[in-house]
Amino acid sequence: MAINRRRFILGMSGAGLALCTRRVFKLGGMLGAGTALGTQLDNLGVAFDASLTVDKIPRIINIFLYGGPSELAGNLSNIVEINANSQNPYGNIFDPNNASTVVTPNYFWSTAGGTVLEQLVASGDATVYRTMNRIKDQNRAHGICVQQNLVGNLDVYHPGTATTLAWILQNNNPYRNPDGSVRDLSKVVFPFVTFEGESKAFNRADIDIPPALKPIALNANLMNPYQRTDHTVAGLNNSGATDTALEQLARLTNGGGAYKLTTESLIQRAEAATNITAMLNNIPVPSSSFNYGTGNFGTRLSAAVSLILANPDTLYVSLGSSGLGGWDDHSEMLGRYPARMSEMMNAISAAVNHLNTAAAQGVAHADKVIVNVFGEFGRNVNLNESLGWDHGNNQNLYTFGGRGLASKGRVLGKIVGETQRIGDKGVNRQFTSPTANSYQFEPFAVASTLFKYFGVTNPELLSGEPPIAGA
Repeated sequence: MAINRRRFILGMSGAGLALCTRRVFKLGGMLGAGTALGTQLDNLGVAFDASLTVDKIPRIINIFLYGGPSELAGNLSNIVEINANSQNPYGNIFDPNNASTVVTPNYFWSTAGGTVLEQLVASGDATVYRTMNRIKDQNRAHGICVQQNLVGNLDVYHPGTATTLAWILQNNNPYRNPDGSVRDLSKVVFPFVTFEGESKAFNRADIDIPPALKPIALNANLMNPYQRTDHTVAGLNNSGATDTALEQLARLTNGGGAYKLTTESLIQRAEAATNITAMLNNIPVPSSSFNYGTGNFGTRLSAAVSLILANPDTLYVSLGSSGLGGWDDHSEMLGRYPARMSEMMNAISAAVNHLNTAAAQGVAHADKVIVNVFGEFGRNVNLNESLGWDHGNNQNLYTFGGRGLASKGRVLGKIVGETQRIGDKGVNRQFTSPTANSYQFEPFAVASTLFKYFGVTNPELLSGEPPIAGA
C-alpha cells in the first residue's frame, strides 16, 4: 500500500488523553509458553503509562561502537597515574601541566574529539557518563557483550532493545491522530530504522511483532539497498521469480543469522521508494547546511537526523559506526584512535547543531532527539607492548541532544562519575574503576532508560537494571 505525502508528513501533535492511567501486561503468553524465555517472563507484570502520547516520546539514534571503545577520549582524569604506571609511556603531551597538553579542562582528549566534547558540554548539549561499568558479568568477549548490551539484558536470548520498544508500542499505543484519537498502528511509517543492516538490537526472540513495527533498512541516501527497481509500490507476489530471487539475496546478505532483517521487511521495501520520496520533499532543515563531513559515518548520521526530522513516526534509529573503523584497539592506537574519535565527534556536533536549528525553526520533536554512543565494553588503560589497549570493564556513555526532555528528568551539560586507576605498575591489567562514592551503572541500564521513556513505569523488570539517573 502506497502512503501519500500528506498522511506521511502529519505529526502526532493532537491532544493527549486527559486521564493518566497505568496498564499492566504479562509477557509470558506473548513470548510463547514452554520456551526458556517464556518461562522466565511468565509472571513478569510490565506496567505502562497509558496516557503517554508520541509527541512526548524521545527519538533515539543509537550509535554502537563495535569492538569496545577506549574511555580515554572522554576520561583522562587519571592520566598522571596511568602514565606513571603504564608499561609504555603516553608521552609528555598527556601531562596536564605541559604547555602543549592534549588534556582539556574537563579531562577530555583534545585531539580525540575532546575539544568538541568540551563545547557540547558547555553549551548544555551533552553529558558524559564516565562509569558505565560491567560488574554483574565481567565477561569481556566481543560476541556475548555485544548481544547483552544490544538486547539490554544479561540473557542474550532476550528480545533486542528495539524489539522490546516495538512490543511496548504494540501494547501501549502512543500514536495519535490530529483529533487525538488512537491511531491504527498499521498506518505508522518506519518507526524502527537501521542504517547498519542487521543488529542485535532487533533480535526477535519469541516476540511476534506486527509488520508495521518491524524495522526497515536504509542507506545514507535514504534508500533501501535491496529495494525493487521494477515493482517499488506493488506488494509481493511470492510465486514470482523476481520475488524468489530477492528473498534468496536477502537471506544470503544476512548471513543466515537468527534475525532475517531484510527478509522480514520485503513488503516494506516494496513501499520504501514512495515513502522516501515524500520524506525528501518535506525535510524541514537541509542537512547540507551542517558539516557532517564526507565520510560514510557522517553521511549516514546526516541521513538519520534528516529522516527523524522529516518523519514524526520514526522513534528509533540504529546507526553503528561503520566508516570509522572498528574499536578493537589492541595495537598502535595513539596514532589512529584520535582521528577516528574526532571524525565521530565532529559529525555528532553537526547533528546537534542540525537538531537545535530545526527546533528553533519550529520542528516540534527536534528537541526530543537523543543520540547515545557506547560499545560492548571498555579497555585497559595500560599502553601494552603493541602500543594499544586490551579489553576492560569500564567505558563512557556519551549522550547528546534532547533538551526538550528536561521535564522528564534529563540532565545535560554534566560530567557524571569519578574513576580511579587499578593495577600494579608495569603490568597489562590496569584499568579504571568507579571510586567508592561514585555513581555507576551497568550497560543494560541504557535499555532500561529507553523503556522508561517509552512509557514503562517499571523498566527494571525488562532489563534487570534501573534507568540511568539524569539520562
